[in-house]
Amino acid sequence: MRTMRWISISLIGAAATLQWGCGTELDPTDDVTQSYSSALAGDFMEPAVASTGTGDIDVALDKDDVLRIEGDFDNLVADLRTFGGGAVHLREDTDQETARSLFTFDVDVNDDERGGTFSEDIELTADQVQAFRAGRYYITVHSAAYPDGELRAQLTESSPSVSGIDDSWGLMLTPEAQPHDVDSDAEGWMWAILRRDNVLVISGVVDNLSSDLVEINGGAINLHDTDDDEDTGPLLFNLDYEMIDEDSVRFWYTATLSTEETLRMKADDFYVNVITEDNRDGEVRADITHDDRNFFEEIWDDVMDDRDPTTEDPPF
Repeated sequence: MRTMRWISISLIGAAATLQWGCGTELDPTDDVTQSYSSALAGDFMEPAVASTGTGDIDVALDKDDVLRIEGDFDNLVADLRTFGGGAVHLREDTDQETARSLFTFDVDVNDDERGGTFSEDIELTADQVQAFRAGRYYITVHSAAYPDGELRAQLTESSPSVSGIDDSWGLMLTPEAQPHDVDSDAEGWMWAILRRDNVLVISGVVDNLSSDLVEINGGAINLHDTDDDEDTGPLLFNLDYEMIDEDSVRFWYTATLSTEETLRMKADDFYVNVITEDNRDGEVRADITHDDRNFFEEIWDDVMDDRDPTTEDPPF
């Protein structure tokens, strides 16, 4: 699995190896040698990200090695983010830590800037046809919340699918959410997505931690259930994480819940707790509740108010 990066440093210059056709649209008379559809989802990012976004990619390769790609997506958690020439990229899996960006698409963006459509004919070289047929190409859609990619689709006939979203939560992690006193300026955001097949996807970030993370009972960032009539409860999962810098951390996790766990989560009984050296009971917390959940439109306004957009990258 690739190391997670805050800001993608894709090798856009590699796009020079791709030539794209002008007006060579595939139609029913074209001799198509391979065609299929693939789903766009945050679950397919490496590692997975929690996204309400959905989309589909239609792919066709003709006898002249022209690759036709058409796609649509909507319901991103944040606005599209353009970098390296576009917000939607065709990439190739390589042995490099960061996958190469081969091509950027022009996107017809929806009015809410959380979705759009794109299409293009791309003339492939013989080596590129081989890479495409080997399943090394994929599409990424990038947003302000997830600059490394919010949605991904692998261009293979055997690409996986995902079930629909049953519920979703956009939440702040704060010291004030803890049931005990915490002296900290730390703050973060997270999304949790529950799919209809009981797959839970969580991802988020915390900045300005007061001290180093400490792993207790196997993890420093954990998902908990709450005991009846209590503010705390048993640990369910240790979330995966990586440090961005000395006081910022990014975290993620995917799990399949039992039927009982799904019911308890939808009953507002789960929370995420971040443990540090100076706050071993937890420095920041987010209760995954419907009564208090703060959707990302509001969260993002607050987060972006704290930065200078002319000099700073988004704080994630």
